[in-house]
Amino acid sequence: MLFKASAPGSLMLLGEYAVLYGKYALVCAVDRRITVTLTPRSDQEIEINSSLGNLTTDLSKLTITPPFQFVTATLKKFRQQMPSGCHILIEADFSDQVGLGSSAAVTTALLATLTNWFGQPLTAPDMVRQVRAIIRQVQGVGSGADAAASVLGGMVAYKAAPFYTEKLTGNCSLTAAYAGYKTPTVQAIKRVTDLFATQPRVFQKICQAIDECAVQGIAAVRKMDWQALGKIMNMQQGLLDALDINTPELLESIVQLRAQTSIFGAKISGSGLGDCVVGLGVAAGVTFKDEKIKLIPLPMATQGVISEKI
Repeated sequence: MLFKASAPGSLMLLGEYAVLYGKYALVCAVDRRITVTLTPRSDQEIEINSSLGNLTTDLSKLTITPPFQFVTATLKKFRQQMPSGCHILIEADFSDQVGLGSSAAVTTALLATLTNWFGQPLTAPDMVRQVRAIIRQVQGVGSGADAAASVLGGMVAYKAAPFYTEKLTGNCSLTAAYAGYKTPTVQAIKRVTDLFATQPRVFQKICQAIDECAVQGIAAVRKMDWQALGKIMNMQQGLLDALDINTPELLESIVQLRAQTSIFGAKISGSGLGDCVVGLGVAAGVTFKDEKIKLIPLPMATQGVISEKI
């Protein structure tokens, strides 16, 4: 018997950085998925295959190993419950170099296959918490917002502490503009932390304003007022500029997307310093002076993690 699960990637619409300090975020699952197929073995061997490479190890010797650090961390966390070794095949609709929450998506999909194999499925909130814990173990930080989107699908209102997650009604399309490079999230967070080390009150005020944008944005989604949401996204971009996480490529992407009448708003999605800008709406035929920038239309994924036995 095979155990198979897929989970969508995501884009952050509102709440960057502030969400790390217990503030609200608005995140949206996108129609690019990572699929994990688990085949139990009769021995203790663990075999992992993906486009990133291959890894073979023993269940008793599991260590957190790049580039499969999130996969091996998940397996290590649950190895006492695993009745045997297994073969894991990972198939992705998008590159891990594009900021669509690949870490959360692959961790969610693997966790779903494992708990299905054990016959101990998790509730959605528990799955979000488990995925968040694994991501934090691997990289030291992580809000869990991308995990909430991968688990629930759709547009999700999220808060880490106290824990709150809600799948909102409504459907929208997004357009991502990828800068052609990315700065690891941990490095971007450290840069912002260092920048405001001597100005903690200023940073706190910025986070409070970002939180208010997220709260107002969630209210706009509840009304399905996409124009209002787009305006709030534009406003929050000004706050992200204050965090000094913009780059020439991201700025060009924002300007070009906002120039499209079909885009309601555009801002950096995630930790910045490269990676993606998200536009609310569908844009086509946008021309960027910088040829590294790539446009990625992204319909919303209405379904979160999907798990099955074959």
